[in-house]
Amino acid sequence: MKSTHLKKLGALALTMLGATAQVHASELFPNLPAKNIGVQVKIQNFTAADAAQIKTAGFGFVRFGVWSDSLTAKAYQQQVSDAFAAAKSAGLPVLLTVRAIKPLNSADLPGAGAAFANAVTTLESSYGSQMVALELWNEPDLETYWPTRNFDTTFAPFMGAVCKGLQGKPQSTPRVGYGFARPPSAGSASTVALNRIVSEYPKCLNAISYHPYGMTATQISNAQTFIQQNFHVPGVISEWGISALASNGGVEGQASKINAFIGDVKKLNIPLTSIYEWKNSDSGSNEREKNFGLLTSDGQPKPARMSVEALLNAE
Repeated sequence: MKSTHLKKLGALALTMLGATAQVHASELFPNLPAKNIGVQVKIQNFTAADAAQIKTAGFGFVRFGVWSDSLTAKAYQQQVSDAFAAAKSAGLPVLLTVRAIKPLNSADLPGAGAAFANAVTTLESSYGSQMVALELWNEPDLETYWPTRNFDTTFAPFMGAVCKGLQGKPQSTPRVGYGFARPPSAGSASTVALNRIVSEYPKCLNAISYHPYGMTATQISNAQTFIQQNFHVPGVISEWGISALASNGGVEGQASKINAFIGDVKKLNIPLTSIYEWKNSDSGSNEREKNFGLLTSDGQPKPARMSVEALLNAE
């Protein structure tokens, strides 16, 4: 009897803790629905039909990326507008990740930062009412996504200039950054950069975003604690996924691992989490990159699609 009573008390405490975390998440991200797990899509093939299916599957938002240095092209502007319209058709807010795809002018990082801040401000003024949050960059700690190179010496000056450009303008959308491929940790290059940026511009970010691929629940919990203690904002997961490779157990293993991950982030009360990705990517550079989707590239559901729907809609 005593054991049963303790279990009931423990369950009640967890329920209360979860409710408290959800209030915090909704305060941090006012446009975030009660379901705070989303999924990533690609704007070039994201449709209203996809959005409707994503909503049915129980996801609360979609994440997609925009290239700041392509925004002057009319065709690209239309593609971005169409992606937001597709999300809106299903009532899905957007976690918008913005980065440049060309190397920045390393001789004028303040100028590059000011230009990027202007692009961010324009996007916010156009689509801010539809955004969960605006994410500044994606995986700058990987050279692939930081083509300017020399992260240790170029990232902080650039992003400091971005923050400086943003601080004088009204903010209507929460900002998160910087979509690190690995969470900041003691002595890491990302921590050194964040310490400089946060100390100079403490109001620039509302949360620190990272991608905990391959990390255990304990490691994610430790990352969350490190972020909160060192930067005084919460950590959020803007990307995590598992490819349906044979080495991961194929499509059934993918489904099992995604379900376990969702269970972990719920227990850890992560304010916002985005799963990578909705559909397989035929454009992926290898088999791993091609098979992260919950659906095949032609829209056929994989086991993960069905199991995630059951899990998310059971809330």
